[in-house]
Amino acid sequence: MRFLTVSLHPVLQRTCELDRLQENQVNRCLTLRVDASGKGVNVTRVLHQLGEEVMHLTQLGGVLADYFVELTRQDELALSWVNSESEIRICTTLLSRSAHTATEIVEEAPPVSPHTDGRMRARFLQLLPGTRMVILSGSKAPGFAADILPWMVRQAKERGVQVLVDYRGRDLMDSLPSKPDLIKPNRQEFQDTFFPGCSTVPETRIMEQMIALQRSGIQVVLTNGAQPVWYVQGDRVVRRPVEAVVPVNAIGSGDAFAAGLAAVWSETGDMEAAVDKALWCGKQNARLIKPGVIRSQDEEHL
Repeated sequence: MRFLTVSLHPVLQRTCELDRLQENQVNRCLTLRVDASGKGVNVTRVLHQLGEEVMHLTQLGGVLADYFVELTRQDELALSWVNSESEIRICTTLLSRSAHTATEIVEEAPPVSPHTDGRMRARFLQLLPGTRMVILSGSKAPGFAADILPWMVRQAKERGVQVLVDYRGRDLMDSLPSKPDLIKPNRQEFQDTFFPGCSTVPETRIMEQMIALQRSGIQVVLTNGAQPVWYVQGDRVVRRPVEAVVPVNAIGSGDAFAAGLAAVWSETGDMEAAVDKALWCGKQNARLIKPGVIRSQDEEHL
């Protein structure tokens, strides 16, 4: 197996398309869809569409668990999950056709059961053999131990498995001693993690921190919405412009970026080519209504 993706905070994503979003008014959906989602699922779906072999590990529970599994089956995703006895959270995206905007309403999940943390660690260790790269994305649901994500990084690295992490804060800081191969927060998350409490940080300081991480053996790629992507090449930070696109739904574009980045970099180690592929994947996702895809269902059938 080439990729193992992990999500500790799965989502059922409702996407409602409106002509325009009007506050304090009745807003009627033009279209409505529901997808299995969360950062890890989105990464998995894009890797699958890129033709990569990928397994997704998550936790599920409650009355919607079977529905979530069925949605991943429809997407032809390989799924491994442990029973958390916790209802899956439902998040809602409100799309405005006229304004080309996406408004995200994020629901917090209830705590997972006390046994979930141990079950997840055991399943993770079962799936590691034969894996080339682990991709850890997003936050963890309440109830997991504080060290579970750094623990996963350490276990993978001790077994010679590449690791890409896409999360922030204490989870990211505690993962750094194990030397994940690649970190991909956005620029604000990077700033909040490495310069906590600072409302503004000079670009030079951010770049110096990126270069210091690179010298320690950790590759860094920072996204910043429609602004240039930053990555380290040698002893300098490269700014890669982002092609402008009129979005249909930008939700999941960062996850599509992570998938494209991982697919190329894990195979070639060529960061420039990896960022190019990542940007292409992010752009493809933004032009489609379903989150975490680079092709529509019609294009898949073709």
